[in-house]
Amino acid sequence: MEQQQPERREGRSFPERKGQKRKLEEGAAAAAEDREISASTTTDGGGDAILNEIAAQVSVLNSAFSWQESDRAAAKRATQVLAELAKNEDLVNVIVDGGAVPALMTHLQAPPYIDGDLAQKPFEHEVEKGSAFALGLLAIKPEYQKLIVDKGALPHLVNLLKRSKDGSTSRAVNSVIRRAADAITNLAHENSSIKTRVRLEGGIPPLVDLLEFSDSKVQRAAAGALRTLAFKNDDNKNQIVDCSALPTLILMLGSEDAAIHYEAVGVIGNLVHSSPNIKKEVLSAGALQPVIGLLSSCCPESQREAALLLGQFASTDSDCKVHIVQRGAVRPLIEMLQSPDVQLKEMSAFALGRLAQDSHNQAGIAHSGGLGPLLKLLDSRNGSLQHNAAFALYGLADNEDNVSDFIRVGGIQKLQDGEFIVQATKDCVSKTLKRLEEKIHGRVLRHLLYLMRISEKSIQRRVALALAHLWLELLLGLLGSTNTKQQLDGAAALYKLANKSMALSPVEAAPPSPTQRVYLGEQYVNSATLSDVTFLVEGRRFYAHRICLLASSDAFRAMFDGGYREKDARDIEIPNIKWEVFELMMRFIYTGSVDITIEISQDLLRAADQYLLEGLKRLCEYTIAQDITLENIGGMYDLSEAFHAMSLRQACILFILEHFDKLSTMHGQNQLVQRTIPEIREYFCRALTKSTTNLQGLRLFSRLDASSGNYPLCNAISDLFTITLLMADTLDSRPHTFSIKLWPPSLPTRQALIERMTNNLSSKTIFTDKFGSLTKDQAMENAKRIEDVAFSTANLQFEREPDGDGGSAVQLYAKECSKMILEVLKKGPVCKAEQVSSASPCKETVFDISKDKRAFIEAEEAEELLKPLKEPGNVYTKICFSNRSFGLGAARVAEPILASLKDQLKVVDLSDFVAGRPEVEALEVMNIFSSALDGSVLSSLNLSDNALGEKGVRAFGTLLKSLSSLEELYLMNDGISKEAAQAVSELIPSTEKLRVLHFHNNMTGDEGAVAISEVVKRSPLLENFRCSSTRVGEGGGIALSEALENCTLMEKLDLRDNMFGTEAGVSLSKTLSRFEHLAEVYLSYLNLEDEGAIAIANALKDSAAPIEVLEMAGNDITVEAASAIAACVAAKQDLNKLNLSENELKDEGCVQIAKSVEEEHLKLQYIDMSNNYIRRAGARALAQVVIKKEGFKLLNIDGNIISEEGIEEVKEILKKTPEVLGALDENDPDGEEEEDDEEDEEKEGEGNDELESKLKKLEVNEDD
Repeated sequence: MEQQQPERREGRSFPERKGQKRKLEEGAAAAAEDREISASTTTDGGGDAILNEIAAQVSVLNSAFSWQESDRAAAKRATQVLAELAKNEDLVNVIVDGGAVPALMTHLQAPPYIDGDLAQKPFEHEVEKGSAFALGLLAIKPEYQKLIVDKGALPHLVNLLKRSKDGSTSRAVNSVIRRAADAITNLAHENSSIKTRVRLEGGIPPLVDLLEFSDSKVQRAAAGALRTLAFKNDDNKNQIVDCSALPTLILMLGSEDAAIHYEAVGVIGNLVHSSPNIKKEVLSAGALQPVIGLLSSCCPESQREAALLLGQFASTDSDCKVHIVQRGAVRPLIEMLQSPDVQLKEMSAFALGRLAQDSHNQAGIAHSGGLGPLLKLLDSRNGSLQHNAAFALYGLADNEDNVSDFIRVGGIQKLQDGEFIVQATKDCVSKTLKRLEEKIHGRVLRHLLYLMRISEKSIQRRVALALAHLWLELLLGLLGSTNTKQQLDGAAALYKLANKSMALSPVEAAPPSPTQRVYLGEQYVNSATLSDVTFLVEGRRFYAHRICLLASSDAFRAMFDGGYREKDARDIEIPNIKWEVFELMMRFIYTGSVDITIEISQDLLRAADQYLLEGLKRLCEYTIAQDITLENIGGMYDLSEAFHAMSLRQACILFILEHFDKLSTMHGQNQLVQRTIPEIREYFCRALTKSTTNLQGLRLFSRLDASSGNYPLCNAISDLFTITLLMADTLDSRPHTFSIKLWPPSLPTRQALIERMTNNLSSKTIFTDKFGSLTKDQAMENAKRIEDVAFSTANLQFEREPDGDGGSAVQLYAKECSKMILEVLKKGPVCKAEQVSSASPCKETVFDISKDKRAFIEAEEAEELLKPLKEPGNVYTKICFSNRSFGLGAARVAEPILASLKDQLKVVDLSDFVAGRPEVEALEVMNIFSSALDGSVLSSLNLSDNALGEKGVRAFGTLLKSLSSLEELYLMNDGISKEAAQAVSELIPSTEKLRVLHFHNNMTGDEGAVAISEVVKRSPLLENFRCSSTRVGEGGGIALSEALENCTLMEKLDLRDNMFGTEAGVSLSKTLSRFEHLAEVYLSYLNLEDEGAIAIANALKDSAAPIEVLEMAGNDITVEAASAIAACVAAKQDLNKLNLSENELKDEGCVQIAKSVEEEHLKLQYIDMSNNYIRRAGARALAQVVIKKEGFKLLNIDGNIISEEGIEEVKEILKKTPEVLGALDENDPDGEEEEDDEEDEEKEGEGNDELESKLKKLEVNEDD
């Protein structure tokens, strides 16, 4: 079992600049060093003014490259103005497009001296500093990073790092060095090729030297740059270590400056990440104690990094784990578990989890108070935090000395009752419980029994319940054994336990009526007195009274008060119930009691279920239970499932346990026993927990070896088990109710209900006589839909308001089914002509003001602009207000207009409709629009590009709450944080009809993804889901994957640009296998790696999905996963576009992919294999395949290492369709010569031929 390691990030600012994801150091503080820039530069004059300003400053830089004081002053100011503008990320594109990069590049170096220049150097270092600062701010996109580096910035920046070599240590020198280091950090951020180029330009040695610089800000900037350069780049790591950086970094760990020791521990963390040899060097250099010291730092960022680093150290060997504990790390780590900082808790749980896997540390961690805080973290809704806590507890459970402490603090109940987000955590918890179970014997058991005698009552109860749960699984294991003797012993013990734990058997007395009601009385049964309705039963009249029937059940309320013909009918025929059955049913309705004989009980049960008379059902169940025999037990159990008769099912279970010895000898009855084991487990779990806890959390997953013979005597087990249970009862002053769980119904029960509804909809009844019968197929289709919706409704209600045994959920389930059956019956059968007619949508009339130039709208403009919406008789069903910014006055003009249209509107697009408005005004505008549209029946709502956040979502709360028929919802680029996502989940009441849900480009994160997953769970019809670029990590990825299991109609899935990781990828693969309609799959940049990619490829290959687009770019996929991906691709003949760029498939993987599409694949038009380290052989293989594809449009193999000869060969192959081949500007032909073997260098041509020969023999196995 593996622990989830918190993801190490390559660099974070201190503090981090919001929204930029680059390390920019204290821009506001640094600005104080520079001359103040006029605010009018960035605020006045609108877009044209800014464009003119940029052009002016670029022109200055292009013309002022000299030592003349006026030129230097002008250049300095120009760099400052551009830097100030670049702080606004929305202006970066404009600045770059305006030619600022080459102009700034020129001023990274001092101008040359010419005759006539003054001896002094005006503004020495300051212009270069301003240029470096501005370029660093511009490097926020990969394409801009590349542009700046390609223009030659790195050599100049490296030279700036060396400005102190001449002995100058002025403030200006310090500032230019610091800005150069920051610029290198930003250029190399998440860009592996630039990291390498910094090393090749000689940037690492001067950065290491600067770690000892006298200025602390320079130290910090240098450490930040090294931190970024070391992340996932082994060559850079090695050079940093070779330059003797470790001693200085370790000294920096002890700095009193929090910013310095934060950067230092970050550098060390990135150096040791996935580098065991460097990890050993770091430990040998004496880093362990200073890192432990940082756990007590006043800086939470340093604490987090230190805890993460200790967790990495702990993976080295057992001795290191022990040394970490011996040197005092445990207590501060446990204190961190109780911090309000979620990341701090996660890192400390991670470190403790690693330490707890060593037997020498387990007792010490528990003795220091670690158990309680770790158990508390299981309640977290953060999947990663929850898993790390569970992993630590798994380690602690391995020590016998900790078992009693686990039970004493309620750990068993916490593990059993917890709601765990990801499957890995659930597996970890089950293994922890298994460990604890295995250790409860000998001295541990004696100690627990001692605690039951001497401890306070709360601890006695915990011990008793823990023992009872553990032995319950043992007895159930015996019941499922293949050994007959063990089965008999287990059944006898369970039956004995059931008798001792109940003062009264649930079927020893007839149940009372479930609701208190006033009855008309016996004298009105079948009495014509005051009768206002007559039933015709078997040709005889039965007089009744509507008021009595309306009060009795939902079925009669629907019949007489639901718009059906019975509402006004005098005579109603009952075609499918016998007279004596109907009379007894009516007698119960009028009196509340009735005598039921065995002979009539089953027919009466069927009638009571049909008319939703729960009290009569229970009386029937009681009577039927008296007639259970060995011969009919199977039929009785089936009857209980068919009519969801829970009391009867409970009686069947007790009968099976009591007569197990006889049943086991009867033909076919063993299968019945195996069917009832899950029900038996839940029966006893309810008795033990006496709570509303979800019983799925009570599994211990014991694996009993029936052949081992290592069982204690069953009688002893039963006695001890019963003692513990009864002792638990005596310690609980609450009344003891012993019943089984009613919700959720089993799959056989749900299927039986569907079959019964199908029969009711298609056979002769009072309703089908009036409205017509459905065909068998129509009835089955409607029955499945009714059951699914009713189950979802009841289950959602149960999850929100658990009611113990689930009785209210069962009633709601039955009520919803009854209501929808009547609705379907009232509509009657649908003819083909009507189906065709209903399938033709009405033509929409669209009102769209988004196409003109973007503008602010005030009241007068709104009056004119919205005038068409006020015209009488208009039939607008779609409005689009996007690209227009509504002020408060305009919103008030729109309010009555929208209110007048809300009954006809179906589609509303309010994207980007408050741009540039102050927050207070924008929120008020949103409130006005929300109130105006409240109650509309929208099928589509677009609120994208409004920077909603939580406040904005709640501003639209009135509208969102009223939407019950929503089919499309767009919340893209809305700043949807965790809190906003939770608000979305809370405010939208129903997503049962939702087909499209888009959450692209938000700040959702893991916890927000968990909230969104709740929306997804409630959307069974979802077919288009986009949650790309939402900062979702592993925990959130797993939550989304599990939620998507319900969305079996999915056609388009876009999860790009998140950090799912391998485990979330594997979880997603299980979901993808369920999608039969999936056509487009976008899974690029998810950090899947080989394991996740293989799992997903295998799942898609085996599914029936007609995949047309498959994107898995940027996932660190290597040759190892190529065969699985190739097999998947080969199986998908509808494939139109394949994108596997930015991986490491190389020639071998490339040839496998090429072979997979060689045959058929007639629809294939696009293949992107760029940046995959492909050489000549792989490129040739792809070209030879695509030339055969008629209609093929684009092959992208740029960014590889194809030789010039290889390029020419590919062009020759594609000479008839040269437009098919994409650009090759980024190809590096020199890479062709970099062979590891010297002999290959001497015989390049021969080596390539040999490689090609091997690659051609590769086959794609579709069964991989």
